[in-house]
Amino acid sequence: MIEDGPDAFMKRWREYASDAVLFARAEGSPLLEAEVGGTVVQLFERTNPYLANPGAARVLVNPTATLIEAVDEGTRELVVPTRGTVAGRGRVVDAEGRIVVVDVGTPILVACEQASLDDVATIGAWVRFEAALPIHGFVVSGRPRPGPVESTPVDEAH
Repeated sequence: MIEDGPDAFMKRWREYASDAVLFARAEGSPLLEAEVGGTVVQLFERTNPYLANPGAARVLVNPTATLIEAVDEGTRELVVPTRGTVAGRGRVVDAEGRIVVVDVGTPILVACEQASLDDVATIGAWVRFEAALPIHGFVVSGRPRPGPVESTPVDEAH
């Protein structure tokens, strides 16, 4: 099991919410389009009743890896190879259970198969990943991130 429910997931990982811009969508639709880290991604919103307004927001982006592997240090990136998918490259900044937080210029919470975690769940390791749809998105309330991923303190008050 990857999570105990949306509320527990958001509470545990909220410090890694990405600054995002949400785009307009059909009312009541769980499909959300957002610009995150300079890339437009399509998300399956997990924060029912799907009332997030268009504009600035903070979002936990949670794809499930179809591939994740260790790589040499390089350039951070987040791309959309085809609609509804993402791929990225970055440095691991946190890991717990089956979640690996990868700094691709913005934090991405990559869900992984247990077998792939041994080589990639080390803080500071560089990885690349590919993920298929659906990419889960959790809209988190609170202030925008004040600085880079590495220096962001946990702010439980917001």
